[in-house]
Amino acid sequence: MRYEADLSQNTNYYVGIGHVQRFPDYWELFSPGSGPAGSLNAFDAIEPEKTTQLDIGSQYRNGNLEAWTSAYVGQINDYILFTYQSGMMGYSTDADNIDAHIAGAEIGARYRFTDNLSGDATLAYAWGRNRDDSEPLPQMPPLEARFTTTYEQGNWSAGALWRLVAAQHRTTNNKGNVVGRDLGDSNGFGVFSLNTAYRVNHQFTVSAGVDNLFDKAYAEHLNLAGNAGFGFPADTRINEAGRTFWGKVDWRF
Repeated sequence: MRYEADLSQNTNYYVGIGHVQRFPDYWELFSPGSGPAGSLNAFDAIEPEKTTQLDIGSQYRNGNLEAWTSAYVGQINDYILFTYQSGMMGYSTDADNIDAHIAGAEIGARYRFTDNLSGDATLAYAWGRNRDDSEPLPQMPPLEARFTTTYEQGNWSAGALWRLVAAQHRTTNNKGNVVGRDLGDSNGFGVFSLNTAYRVNHQFTVSAGVDNLFDKAYAEHLNLAGNAGFGFPADTRINEAGRTFWGKVDWRF
C-alpha cells in the first residue's frame, strides 16, 4: 500500500508499507543441521521469512536540479541465518530462524551544469540487527558514496565515476547467508573510473573505458569471489581486479 502527494509544484513525497514472505530455497532447507536438533522433516525445520517494511521518500525538480531521498525501516520475522563451522572437510553450515530489524536510507542529486555537462551524487547506507542475539546482522553493505560526471556532444559521450566506500565494522564472524559469510571487519576504499562512447548509428554504439584507473588494491565487504564452493566462502577476502581496460559494442535491433 502506497500513498503519494505533492508538497509543492516542484516536490512530491510518498509513504508506503508492505509485507512479503519468502519460502526457503533448497540450500536453506537442506543445509546440514538446519533447524531444531533431530528434525526429520526439512520443511518443518526452517520457517519462511516474513518482512514488514515502511518506506518513505521524496523527489525535487527545479530547473537544472533534481534531488531525491528515500528511507526504509523493517522487521523480519524468521530471518534465515547461516552459521558457518570449520571441519575436516572444509566448512559446514547450520541454518536457523531469527528475528531481525533492518533500516537504510539513500540521498541523491543530479545537476545539469550546461547543455552538455551534468553531474550526479548519491549516498547510501544500510543497517541490520539480529534481535535474538543482540548483534549486527551479517552481510550488510557499508556506507557508500558515488560521484559521476557525464559530458555529451553529438554522438560522443564521456564519463567519470568516483566511488567511495567506508569501512564496515558492524560484522558477525562466521555468520551470513547461503552465498557468503562475514570474514571480519573490512577497510574502506576509493576507486576512480573513466569511460567514453560513440553512437555510430541508431543500431550500434561503441564504448570503452578503464576501471580502477589508479590501480587501487581493495576488496568488497560482500565479496563472493572467495567461494571455495557454492555457499562455502574461503577464509581470505579476495581483492578485486586492478586497473582494467575494457571495450564494448552494443547492437540494438
